[in-house]
Amino acid sequence: MTVDNGKSDLVYHGRRAQRADSRLRRKAILEATLRLIVKEGIRGIRHRAVAREANVPLAATTYYFKDLNDLISDSFTYFVEQGLESTRQLQEESFSAARNLSAQERASSSSHKLLVQQLTRFILTHVRNQAEDRDRRLVELAFRNEALRNEQLTRAVRMSNHARESLIQEFFHLLGITDAEAAAQIAHGTILKLEYEILSSSIALDSPLLERTVTMMVRGLIPATATQIAESAAYG
Repeated sequence: MTVDNGKSDLVYHGRRAQRADSRLRRKAILEATLRLIVKEGIRGIRHRAVAREANVPLAATTYYFKDLNDLISDSFTYFVEQGLESTRQLQEESFSAARNLSAQERASSSSHKLLVQQLTRFILTHVRNQAEDRDRRLVELAFRNEALRNEQLTRAVRMSNHARESLIQEFFHLLGITDAEAAAQIAHGTILKLEYEILSSSIALDSPLLERTVTMMVRGLIPATATQIAESAAYG
């Protein structure tokens, strides 16, 4: 498949569906797999259980997926594509103003402050949106844990990480960060950690700590502009 913003690395391993009805059946199998993971975890995934959940013949699951590794891996790819699409839409909304600024405008103190605020708001909104969908976070954690034992799934998780980090990198590029890739790694790691903390009820969605954490992380990754440095020295 070829999709923008890093998604071109995501691949399906099971049998392709050519006809529209076949694509719908394959999609039903993948969605049934995700529902079963919420109920029982990865270990509950069996061809017979998935066929029953999807209300399709057992032969349908084995036709599209020769083994469980393909079924699990493709379910994760399908899961990631859905999440990336919503993240991409949020990115478009958050980054549109930044893209319209020239390099000189982005270097000004006022614009720099605005960009930092936009990135902070993007990450906070993303974390809250993700954490509010508890079932999807349970599915994602199950996949990530299983990836430690499943090499095929490990590759899929790595591609997923790359795709998500690619969405974040653009903002750091706009801000002139020298190592935007490393900055995106740190931001993505913080996002995953906060999602887990919210999921485990360690942090509330409306907790001031959530906003303080994201704000401190963003400010730490983005150096001050020359104007801000001069202002700080003047008041120092």
